[in-house]
Amino acid sequence: MEREKKSRDSMRNESFDELVARMPELLNDLKRKQPLERGELVTMPQKGVYVFYENENAIYVGRSNRLKDRIQEHGRLSSRHNSAPFAFNLAKERFEKRYPIPKGMSRNDLASIPAFAKYFNEAKERVAKMEIRVIEINGQAKQSLFEFYAVLELNTKYNDFSTH
Repeated sequence: MEREKKSRDSMRNESFDELVARMPELLNDLKRKQPLERGELVTMPQKGVYVFYENENAIYVGRSNRLKDRIQEHGRLSSRHNSAPFAFNLAKERFEKRYPIPKGMSRNDLASIPAFAKYFNEAKERVAKMEIRVIEINGQAKQSLFEFYAVLELNTKYNDFSTH
């Protein structure tokens, strides 16, 4: 029984090691993808990882099992803070330069401030104009690992892995 458990654990670790070893190859594949604009999202995989680019710089990485819809949510004017976190972070960065945000203020409360709402809408419009690269990745673990790897390797400024 113990030997069988060690064998299974060993196989899992080998699978993880193989997955980790594929990360640079996947990143190179992603970088070679043709950048897309919002209006060009017609033919794309359903599941995978996406990267927003501004001035040819990668600035945000995300993942989804419904890529087209998810990418569009980031730049849709009707999106709220929970479906457009990238735009929310852009708006928050700009807002904080002019107005102090009380410690502990919730995202919902911040989004309800009219001046912030203006910045948030502008940020969603900004995101909607960005180029996107997409790579198909089907497994949840592989998607998660690649998202994290891409964030670190591309040094994206607006990804935030803290809990809310």
